[in-house]
Amino acid sequence: MADTNVADTIFDFVIVGGGTAGCILANRLSADPGTRVLVLEAGRPDHAWDLAVQLPLAMGMPVGSSWHDWRYAGEPEPGLHSRRLDHPRGKVLGGSSSINGMLYTRGHRADFDRWAAETGTPEWDFAHCLPYFRRLENCIGEVDGTRGTGGPHTLMRSPAEGPIFEAFFGAARQAGHAVLPDLNGAEQEGFGPFDQGVRGGRRENAARAYLHPVRRRRNLEVLTRVHVTGIDLVGSRAVGVRYRHGTGGESVARGREIVLAAGAVGSPQVLQLSGIGNKAELESLGVPVVHHLPGVGESLQDHLAVHIQHTGIAPVSLADVRNKAHWPKIITEALVRGTGPGAWNPMQAGGFVRSALAGEYPDIFFVLAPLLMQSEEQSFPVDQHGYQLHVEVMRSGARGSVKIVSSDPAAHPALRLNYLTGADDQPRWLDAVRIAREVLAQPAMAALGGSEWLPGPAVRTDDEVMEWVARTGRTGLHLSCSARMGVDDGAVLDPVSMRVRGLDGLRVVDASAMPSITNANTYAPTMMLAEKAADIILGNTPLPPENPVSVPGGAPGSG
Repeated sequence: MADTNVADTIFDFVIVGGGTAGCILANRLSADPGTRVLVLEAGRPDHAWDLAVQLPLAMGMPVGSSWHDWRYAGEPEPGLHSRRLDHPRGKVLGGSSSINGMLYTRGHRADFDRWAAETGTPEWDFAHCLPYFRRLENCIGEVDGTRGTGGPHTLMRSPAEGPIFEAFFGAARQAGHAVLPDLNGAEQEGFGPFDQGVRGGRRENAARAYLHPVRRRRNLEVLTRVHVTGIDLVGSRAVGVRYRHGTGGESVARGREIVLAAGAVGSPQVLQLSGIGNKAELESLGVPVVHHLPGVGESLQDHLAVHIQHTGIAPVSLADVRNKAHWPKIITEALVRGTGPGAWNPMQAGGFVRSALAGEYPDIFFVLAPLLMQSEEQSFPVDQHGYQLHVEVMRSGARGSVKIVSSDPAAHPALRLNYLTGADDQPRWLDAVRIAREVLAQPAMAALGGSEWLPGPAVRTDDEVMEWVARTGRTGLHLSCSARMGVDDGAVLDPVSMRVRGLDGLRVVDASAMPSITNANTYAPTMMLAEKAADIILGNTPLPPENPVSVPGGAPGSG
């Protein structure tokens, strides 16, 4: 649809952002043919011929690409030797689901019970969220009764085959950990293969699962390469969205409801550009204040990650996939047959374990790759044989912010995460590195040969480990919570309606709405949140809560 037609239409819903949440909302809100829906996406389409997006093995290619990635750079992080970390975010239909690692991890049931406590809203506990996880999932492979099998989003169990994965699972058992068939099932704590968002050798992003199947609906319009500059309000009600298409002037899309789904960076940025945020900060930038809401852009959260690497092992890793002579065969097998290394993210297995401070559910996340990847202090070619264990601490008291730096919509906001400032960060990290090393030192892994290259034998004491984490830690790519739901003074959204507090006709539905970060990748929780929000927005009767113990065919819950 041309911009002139958009200007002549009053839409029932204008969705800002065609990322993970935006694609789900576009599908669900346009299901009624009498409801007109417009999606405004700043990025490009996720073209079927774009192998950087479509080929699972090529997952690293769109990261850092100006065609696919917003390429945000964080502010200097005092806890990380004042390093400025890159924060990739998808600039393409499907959003970050078009450039992420495709790993699907729901998080622990206690994460959502905590959401209910933090928001004072029982409807956000796990029992109320589980049916929405099940509604979105089309799980292929062995699953228990807590999983979904007929939803829009296909999930396939990673094969996790070969000597390195076999050794890893053996080492986990030797170290006293459980090995589970499904890390998204009734029990999370343990090791096993991951679910991946792949189908037929291609990435299953949110656009492929939700948006493309309904693009021909006459009541659904999608504009790409449009940059939203702000929200128009009349009094306390949002009535339209200002945007620029290419090099043209500013246009306005009018809507009865405006839904921000621009992500943990984009949604608070649009709010602040619209004069919704901290009054003093906006006034200092010359932005007219429309609604004082100091929590906008605050409470930004993420996971920090490091990589433990072993080199010099027998030639059983996937290092050969870096040989360009093998690429035609790898690409053909993946896209034509849906098989071979190109059809998967190579990081196919991992686990969830507890530190000494964890309490009743895991707070450490491991991901194994049967090849080496680029690290902050790499001094060897990554095409030699080896393997890598990605380590993340899932719970931290560190809180950051997203703040615009000027009234120019094209200027990237300042991102601060304040990594390693949580009161319990150091003991959790020391446990994380210790447990990772314990697993990798088991006889099953030792049988592969080789030795630890990073951080290496010179890093042993607590101070040395923490200095290494500060020197090499990088984002876990899980930005969230920057426009969080809640009832306290710092909350931005009403958890019952997901409306911006104090305003009408304006909601936020994406990872920024989370009251706190989950103990896993944030892709699955974001999809669940959007599915649940669609029912809230439409006024549908919510899906009835489900107790995992009583789900037909389900295994007992983890407590």
